[in-house]
Amino acid sequence: MKHYIVRTLRVLAFALATGIAFMGAGNLFGISAIQSAAFGAVGAVLGLLATLLFTYASKAVVPDEDFNTAINKAIESVKSDSDKKTK
Repeated sequence: MKHYIVRTLRVLAFALATGIAFMGAGNLFGISAIQSAAFGAVGAVLGLLATLLFTYASKAVVPDEDFNTAINKAIESVKSDSDKKTK
């Protein structure tokens, strides 16, 4: 059970960090910071969940290594996107 709680907390932390990262980008596109944060966080988490679901569909399990790889790739993608939008 602890294993699933830790994974859930990691995904929630990712969503929060993504929202914070995208807050500043909203002004560039004419939407509020809160809307930008929400769109960024939801989009990033959906992308991560899609990756994890594809892994589950192919292996019937999501091993720790695959979970770590998926979340780390998602983090790098958000970092890259937020850097582009704030420059």
